[in-house]
Parts: sequence; structure tokens; C-alpha cells
Amino acid sequence: MRTVTVALLGLFAISNMAYGQQEWGSLSGKVTLSGKMPPVVDLKDKMMTHPDKAVCCAPKANTLDETWIVDPKTRGVKHVFVYLRMPEGKEFPIHPSLLKRKDNVEIDQPNCVFQPRIQAFQPFHRIDGKEVMTGQKMYVKNSAPVAHNVQILSGSGGGKGINVNLPPGKIINLIPFIQKGDLAPYRLPHNVNCNVHPWMTGRLFIFDHPYYAITRDDGSFEIPYVPAGAEVSIMAYHEGVGYALTSKGKSMMLKPGKNTLDFEVASPEK
Repeated sequence: MRTVTVALLGLFAISNMAYGQQEWGSLSGKVTLSGKMPPVVDLKDKMMTHPDKAVCCAPKANTLDETWIVDPKTRGVKHVFVYLRMPEGKEFPIHPSLLKRKDNVEIDQPNCVFQPRIQAFQPFHRIDGKEVMTGQKMYVKNSAPVAHNVQILSGSGGGKGINVNLPPGKIINLIPFIQKGDLAPYRLPHNVNCNVHPWMTGRLFIFDHPYYAITRDDGSFEIPYVPAGAEVSIMAYHEGVGYALTSKGKSMMLKPGKNTLDFEVASPEK
């Protein structure tokens, strides 16, 4: 079982005094598609063969595969994870405003797709080699009138995973699974599936630092309060192609103020 420290804000402040007069900046940019537009795939025919078709294909239900969401005018790519990675063995300084988090996040299953399909959260900071809880919670719920389940799996470093049944109206908090070591931060996102409806897939990134973002509808992103003076790797991941900036990322020395990085994701269509 993982031992996670629950700390008061004062402990954070003491730990971060080691960074002295740390300066901060931001990292923003835009991710666009290069190559042909991926086709829009409608899952309705597959859903109509399932006993829950009345819920899956309800009038306002989304039946489209959302692996690729690309703005047709700007070619901005939604749902790209952009995050920082420090050199092996080093820890991020944490901006004081990010030490305690109240921005809880969730994934719902109102019909037969995960909403949102892509999600991320940060259960703890890694400070002086210890895991210190941030206070952020992550919920998975089922607001549909039919049963779902949630299976969350990753590579060998992301914990053994979970597989939990979710009857109608059921909601689970992932923090206990984090504390038991069933789920853990990992260099790749965890796969999220519903075994009741096999076309349902999603991705969940679990981080041990706050320096990450998911691109918006127009492909833009912003990561505030990044530590200036740190030489980091900018990582990017999209479920349709994997790493968008190679598995090593793009090296960047962060400076005070605004840092920018625009880049492309290659279309799988030839």
C-alpha cells in the first residue's frame, strides 16, 4: 500500500523555501494537424446492435467516435495532453498557488460514451521525495439509466488498475485507489474502458506535478506558473498517434514571463 503524506500548507512553504527567489512564467501554444483530415466515424450502427441501444442512441446522445476532434477551419487539434517533464531524479518547484487544489474533476457516462473522453488530475505533489496530497479529487460516475463499469489500466508503472461496476446513479472517487497503489502517475495515459459497451474508450493522465494542460477546441493550451530557469522536456500525447513530439519530447529552457510553443500532430491518414 502506498503511503501518502497529508500536509498542511506550511509544510509546502517550508519545502519550497529551498528554491529561494524562484521566478515563474507560463507556457502556451497551439497544436494543429498536418496532413489529411481524419474521417468522422459514427458508432451508431454498432450501438444499435446492443441491448442498451435506446439509451446509447437517444436523441441527444453523441454517437461519434471522438478520437479525432479537429477544427476544420484552423486545423486545431483538441484533446492533446501537453505536459512538462523534469530530468530524471529532479523535482519541480511548485508555485504557492498550486500547492492546494480545489478544482475537482470527473468523467461521466450519461449515455454510452465517456464525457469527457480525455481527462487528467493530480492527486499529489512529489516534494523532497515524498508524496504530498494536493486535495484534488477525481470522480467517475454513471448518470445513465443503464449499468456501466469503469476499467482503468496502464503500463507496468501505472499501478495494477481497477475494474469497478457502476450501476445507475453510482459514483466513485479515485483517491482511495491512488492511496492503495492501484493507480499511479505514469509517463503515458491510463486507458479507460467500459466492458459493458466495448466501443467506449477514453484516456486519463495521472500526474505528480501541476504542469500540464489538455488542448481546447481550437488546439490552444496554457500551463500557468511554470518554473523559470528550469530546463525541461515539453511532452505531448494524442491517443490517435501517441507521442506528438517523440518519446523524449522537446527540450526547452523556461524563462520568466510568457513562453510559447506551437507544433503539429501528424494525421494518421496517408
